[in-house]
Amino acid sequence: MDCTDCGRPLAVNPKRKGTRCQRCAARVHATSPEKRQRCSQAMKRRFDDPVFRMKQIRSMATGLKRALDADPSIRDRMREHGRRVGALHKGNLTRPAGSPQRQKAARAQSEFYMGWCPLEYRDGYRRMVRIDGIKAADARRMTEELIEVDRSRYLATAVLPQAARGAGA
Repeated sequence: MDCTDCGRPLAVNPKRKGTRCQRCAARVHATSPEKRQRCSQAMKRRFDDPVFRMKQIRSMATGLKRALDADPSIRDRMREHGRRVGALHKGNLTRPAGSPQRQKAARAQSEFYMGWCPLEYRDGYRRMVRIDGIKAADARRMTEELIEVDRSRYLATAVLPQAARGAGA
């Protein structure tokens, strides 16, 4: 029997389920969006388990420590790599604080990450995330609900509720 994809002869194997060689079967699975989605969901479920996550973190730290102990030059290579990558991302950080370039970059970054949120709701969203400790996804959902409530209230009364909230009412 030959592989249906590449034509390579296949050894007789009673456990074989398909008609592809191992390499072609792996390629099909790796490029299948459905299979990739299932694998991704399975890994996310596994990493949701705090015990599994801690075992993985511990395993990675142990492996890194073992590699660094075996070859101290790895530490120097990692340090040099970090310097090179860090130098690529400095950009406007080399400018003094409060400079027009950094202000422009901060505005662009805020707009990129918070473009979904109207300006008058951004302070409330930031307060929820930074001070109240609410997860960003939950804070976004709550802010979007507040926007919808305010919009329906405005349509009913023609009064902007967020303006009254901002004035301390």
